[in-house]
Amino acid sequence: MTVRRRSTVIMLVALALLGVLTVLAFAPPPARSAAVPAGEFSAERAAGHLEQIALRPHPTGSGDNERVRAFLLQQARSFGAAATVESGEVVRHDGDGPFSTATVHNVVARVPGIDPAHSGGKALLFVAHYDSVPTGPGAADNGAAVAAMLETMRAVLAGGRLRNDVVFLFTDGEELGGLGAELFARRHDIDDYGAVLNWEARGSSGPVLLFETSQGNARLLDAYARTGSRPAGNSLAYEIYQRMPNLTDFTVFRDAGAVGLNAAFLDGFHQYHSVNDDIGHLDRDSLQHHGEMMVGLAGELGDADLRVIRSDGDTVYFDVFARVLVRYPAEAVVWAAVATLLILAWLIGLGARRSTLRVRGVLVTAGVGVGVVAGTAGAAFGLWWLVLAVRQDIEFLPLAEPYEREWFVAGFLAAAAAVLVAAARSLRGTRPAESIGGVLVLGAVLLVVLTPVLPGATYLLQWPVLAGIPALWWSTRRTEDSVRAAVVGVLLTGLPAAVAIVLYAPLVGAVLVALGVQMAAAALVIAAIGGLLVLPLLTSVPRAALAVPVAATVLLMGVGVARSGYERTEPRTDALLYFRNHEDDSAAWLTGDPEPDAWTAAVFGESPRRVPAHTYLPRFGDDDLLTVDAPALDLPPPEVSTLADTTSGTTRSIRFSVASQRDAWQLSVRLPSRSLYTCTVAGVTLDATTLAKHADRTDGVLFEYTGDGADLELSCVVAAGEPIRVEVADLTIGLPERVAALVGPRPDDAIPVPFGFAPTDAAIARRVAVL
Repeated sequence: MTVRRRSTVIMLVALALLGVLTVLAFAPPPARSAAVPAGEFSAERAAGHLEQIALRPHPTGSGDNERVRAFLLQQARSFGAAATVESGEVVRHDGDGPFSTATVHNVVARVPGIDPAHSGGKALLFVAHYDSVPTGPGAADNGAAVAAMLETMRAVLAGGRLRNDVVFLFTDGEELGGLGAELFARRHDIDDYGAVLNWEARGSSGPVLLFETSQGNARLLDAYARTGSRPAGNSLAYEIYQRMPNLTDFTVFRDAGAVGLNAAFLDGFHQYHSVNDDIGHLDRDSLQHHGEMMVGLAGELGDADLRVIRSDGDTVYFDVFARVLVRYPAEAVVWAAVATLLILAWLIGLGARRSTLRVRGVLVTAGVGVGVVAGTAGAAFGLWWLVLAVRQDIEFLPLAEPYEREWFVAGFLAAAAAVLVAAARSLRGTRPAESIGGVLVLGAVLLVVLTPVLPGATYLLQWPVLAGIPALWWSTRRTEDSVRAAVVGVLLTGLPAAVAIVLYAPLVGAVLVALGVQMAAAALVIAAIGGLLVLPLLTSVPRAALAVPVAATVLLMGVGVARSGYERTEPRTDALLYFRNHEDDSAAWLTGDPEPDAWTAAVFGESPRRVPAHTYLPRFGDDDLLTVDAPALDLPPPEVSTLADTTSGTTRSIRFSVASQRDAWQLSVRLPSRSLYTCTVAGVTLDATTLAKHADRTDGVLFEYTGDGADLELSCVVAAGEPIRVEVADLTIGLPERVAALVGPRPDDAIPVPFGFAPTDAAIARRVAVL
């Protein structure tokens, strides 16, 4: 084995070890016991609060929601905070779903500062929603953040007062569309708060990741970096997040002009919104990370002048080993890219003049690099298609995310490695300067493309390309074929690959978690771009080396498929809904599952009908439902009452209420959009354009009301003499006893579909009235 080949093998092993170290470093800090000093955060103390919060599901409008609210109020007051409840009816519409309206109750606790004039009276605002979904007790989402805020409140008061007022806002109705945040934003001047810090969860474990900030974030990120905990996050995460149809409470505050940030832990997706989102499945380390970030930011911002937190510009940022947050002004992106391009062009020209590289060879390498990215994406799509062809039942799970995801992830990465090795084999005839120059040129081209479009993502290309400049310079020199030259060449060639691994490894993992295995192609495209920096080191690998990642891909994917069964600890999800239609005195069983499973087949049989969801469940639009006829049980429909009806000139104004006769959790009203001039709900008047904006998906204007026993009241204006067809329904979560008796108990290896992904177990009664 030559010196160069031996050095290359050692470098590849070192890079692999660096990748493992980078992934292992991307973890939350260890949970701390109650024995830590009173002014510090303890996950054990916070878990005591969480045991009370996550006893049972506590969605907006439920008795358990009231129980949690009373607990928060009592705890905040026992710590010495001034705590109150702010209640009101609110409506919000975001995305293509219904107009969500509810009676919500926010808990607001204020810890007075010793010198609020220091910030001109501006306060620091911590936010976490305390409502859960109806399908789970909400230990992670969002009980962990709520418990961490209580423990942070205690720690702040125990550690000595801060200069600024600190307000802890526990919102209601976030799971319904940020309704509690909307109520708070309407009643308070958001400019009174120098920074808004929102805390979330989209899983049950993993490090807390900063995934969104407001504009003008430089000083805020400085504070985030100095918390003393692990400042995980990068500016690409926000670039991705703002292009997804997700929203949190922070969306409301950001749209209202607040300065702030949004952070959450993401791992453990299978517990998200499910019956298993309980305290037993929550990682206490993630709870600790929540709290350390909160206490750290309280210390940093609680004594800062909050009037100057908003910066003039934005920041590009990324973490290294989740320990250091690197950040620099976004304005520097263009200048850094230009400087890199000029140096790169000069070196390629220098190599061409010295005959150590051919421009054609550089372009061929760059073209092969494009093929690597495309081939990796194609391999990912193809492999997942094969998996679903063999194991169609994986589609029953939310986002088709398999339990044995680690095997599939490893298989996908092995496939990406196979594509990379195959590409390297095709470049065996290129000179070192050409292979290095080609991947750097491709990286520079991508850098130019991203700079105006996704400036927050440019760090992924800027620093690896810049780190590759010394390797390109070395390879363009006319040097003797010595041991020293070979070793230095390999070391310099490995430098950009090392930088890429540190930047890309945790990012690829986070994207796989955020988007799910079914969207692995997106993560693997990122991995392939980073992997190109390893390409120059692989050009000398023997032909037999390709067999290793190919065999690993087949083995890993096969094991994943074989192990992806269902059992009590890894249950399948299914749903069964009972729909009682009083318009034609009929009843139906419904499910959003792809096919009936062993449990639901008891009522669906072998040939259920497939219908668009808006026929029965308007909020799910054109999604498919399976349905069969069901016995017509006595399930009383909501009552519709006319409260006022007046005609003036060419318009008719009608005010009516809808009330459940069975204390349902949610009411819905669907109106024909073509008839409506305006509708007023929760004190907000919506014009015809707003009402019709998303009526196509729901086949009419849809209002959904979640309250605590109150009626839904609407006022609508139509043309004089125009009747209004009012379709109303009420929904109770789960199947009533007499309905459940018709199908029998759910098997131990199945749980209800988590709320928000598809229809979940419910009983619905519907009627139509013409007013």
